[in-house]
Amino acid sequence: LAKRYVRRSCVCGIGVCNEPSMSIPAKLLAKYYERAVQTVRQAGMRAGEVAVLLPIFSEIRTSEFMDIWEASYPRYEDCVFDFHLRQSFGTYWSMKTLERHMEAAAARATLLKSIPMCCVGEWSLALPSRAIVGCDKQELRGIYERFARLQLEAFETATHGWFFWSWKSSAGLPWSLRDLLRKRVLAVPSHGRL
Repeated sequence: LAKRYVRRSCVCGIGVCNEPSMSIPAKLLAKYYERAVQTVRQAGMRAGEVAVLLPIFSEIRTSEFMDIWEASYPRYEDCVFDFHLRQSFGTYWSMKTLERHMEAAAARATLLKSIPMCCVGEWSLALPSRAIVGCDKQELRGIYERFARLQLEAFETATHGWFFWSWKSSAGLPWSLRDLLRKRVLAVPSHGRL
């Protein structure tokens, strides 16, 4: 892939995989990442022109990866840790109250500031049904507006920005950036990267 697109000036980043399994040991995944970075660079995609995205995927694995990478990370120029920070899947998120979801969204700024180079490769406004049960349309709109604002404030601290889940999605409003912008539920910060 790197060889195929090396001459394309529109390519500014390349991901080496998507959402690796939590069952893969971090040391093994880190070795794969090291080889992937070398492969991308040897294909002619230079640091400063093309960032290499290395998925940590879930914030649960952050310390595990940072312990491994801190020793050798500086030699890998323009490598970016990719986080997928959704709060809608799994028991951990489904058990949280709405207020705990809001607190978690705001707290992610601390996480992102602690990583040398990072991006939020996927996020949405989707919340587990337990957190929004009983809300009418007006209440739900207010919840989404607040959730969007808190997440964007946090995600703007990522060195390489953020990417919403999808421009257009039939999965519903919280998954469709186009619809959220059209309905003015989500507003990109004035200094934002959209």
